[in-house]
Amino acid sequence: MNLNNLKPAWRQFRLLNSMQSMDREEILFIVERAEEMSIRKIHKYLINSIVFTVLIICCQGG
Repeated sequence: MNLNNLKPAWRQFRLLNSMQSMDREEILFIVERAEEMSIRKIHKYLINSIVFTVLIICCQGG
């Protein structure tokens, strides 16, 4: 048996066992916080595009 074939499985086993366990509430808190940040980004881009449009319309010279 070649032991090199077991190296990826051993690495994955060590990685999984070195991680700290998280309970359900922590995971849900992280997901909710990520969703809030995503909404803030969309809101920021919307405001920036409105301000840009107003500036383009107001600053057109003729």
